[in-house]
Amino acid sequence: MTRVLTVAAKEIADALRDRRTLTVTLLSAALAGPIFLMLIFNLIASQQERTRELKLPVVNAAAAPALIAFLERQQVKVEPVPADYEAKIRAGDIDVVLVIDDQFAADVAAGKSAVVRLVYDRSRDRAQAAIGEVEALLRAYNRQWSQQRLILRGVAPDVGNALDVQAVNLATPRQSGALVLFLVAYYGLFAAVIGGMALALDATAGERERQSLEPLLMTPATPLELAAGKWLAVSAFNGLVVAVTLLGFYLTLGFAPLPSVGIPFLFGARDFARFLVVLLPLIMLMPAIMLWLGSRARTIKEAQANISLLLFVVGLLPAVQLFLQRKEPEWIVAAPVSGQYTLLNRVLRGDVLALSDVALSYAIPATLIALALVAVARLWSRESILAGK
Repeated sequence: MTRVLTVAAKEIADALRDRRTLTVTLLSAALAGPIFLMLIFNLIASQQERTRELKLPVVNAAAAPALIAFLERQQVKVEPVPADYEAKIRAGDIDVVLVIDDQFAADVAAGKSAVVRLVYDRSRDRAQAAIGEVEALLRAYNRQWSQQRLILRGVAPDVGNALDVQAVNLATPRQSGALVLFLVAYYGLFAAVIGGMALALDATAGERERQSLEPLLMTPATPLELAAGKWLAVSAFNGLVVAVTLLGFYLTLGFAPLPSVGIPFLFGARDFARFLVVLLPLIMLMPAIMLWLGSRARTIKEAQANISLLLFVVGLLPAVQLFLQRKEPEWIVAAPVSGQYTLLNRVLRGDVLALSDVALSYAIPATLIALALVAVARLWSRESILAGK
């Protein structure tokens, strides 16, 4: 253990000497996530603001005075429409336009269904809130109008409603905001991957390229002790990067002047601690895998190419889980990366973490760490590694 700690101290000292890399790594970890989070909050707030102050250009508004009055009672600002409104919609200058058919009044008088058209470009994300709000208002007016027609004919409005659908939302306000905060889980997960990357590459392929690995292998420390010492140093630095990343989110959500979005996004000290407990297996597993990948490479460039595949896989797995929209099987907590992402989402939702799930999430990473360190030691036991082969 003394030799392992000595090697670890040497690697940490080497990392501290490279102040530029250290500064860039810690600053990007502390600022990038919170900045992205603030952008998302401002996007949500701006969408809500656009919905609250909905401006709706209407074509042929005089043909449907009752509809226009209903919209104005709902705080919708009805505006005239420019002649080239379709071009403006395509350009993104207008979100949605309501076109009232010329035969609207005649159809109403005849008891027919009057025609209105919504013109919009569904591919524009910034227009989605306005489009959805206008569609909801038209559905509400349609229901009101239908009920009034039935009343005029002496028919109870409930006759046309075979079902009385009453929605009961069991989600707490915190759980409702968990989907937006998936960024915290994803970014924290990714920090556990890239946090120790520079140090791991420098401690393996970098030393091999500088030909400083040979003096280390000539010391009394065994290859396994060298691998364990380097792994311990990279894991410690990796844990520091993850802690700084989560601290940035904690300070942003707790103290930054974020715009109000109507949903409480909670990430307190207890959540901070639970995140660290969940991410600890990855914090220790990724350096071991990177040390193995770096030891197999002859140069830094080759090692970076090897690790790019690891980054791709780790970045893809949470995205696949998010977009599949399926209930995760119970065993998924045992799978590295996927298991941690699942447990992090439970933390954000405020769910209780079962000790059995946490223990299971540690089992496979611990096994993989041992296998990776043994593999690194075997590589360093070969004379060919000193010959650049």
